[in-house]
Amino acid sequence: MKSLKYTDDTDRSYGATGMAIGLMIFDGEDMLTSISLDCDPNDMVAMSPDFYFAGNPGVSAKTAWNQMLKNYNIGLGMLMSNFMCRHMVKDRQQLPQELHDFLHDFAREEGHEACSLDDDEIDRLFDKNFSYLNRVFTHRGVQSVAHDFAATLLKRRSLSRLDTLELLEALRML
Repeated sequence: MKSLKYTDDTDRSYGATGMAIGLMIFDGEDMLTSISLDCDPNDMVAMSPDFYFAGNPGVSAKTAWNQMLKNYNIGLGMLMSNFMCRHMVKDRQQLPQELHDFLHDFAREEGHEACSLDDDEIDRLFDKNFSYLNRVFTHRGVQSVAHDFAATLLKRRSLSRLDTLELLEALRML
């Protein structure tokens, strides 16, 4: 399988673009704080503390679990979007089966650990999100927004939350 590492700054910018688009699609933009190509690859997209929800004795177990499930879904969507944007938008190729399998294995591992989900629950969520994101990243309008966003990020190196939302506002019109 091709390395999961970024090949260059352009690849990094498309990966970060995918994650930003994934955040928007899965209604997680309120958790974004900034994006920077100069950070460690795991920290390029900085999230608010709410994303790393670890529990709160002041909320019900159901509310806590729903938040953990939402954050799991957002994180998984961001990872899928990273790879899809890099392959489908930047490289104009379908996502290789090896990456699909890697993402599925990751979804299972995280789903078990983060939310105690069963394999069938994880598989349904994964398949639904994968299919949806596949349609998103093959849409010409989304591809145009992604190219523009990646170019701006590459030029400016970092974007605030507000900059990101402004640059991705066109997604809401599609």
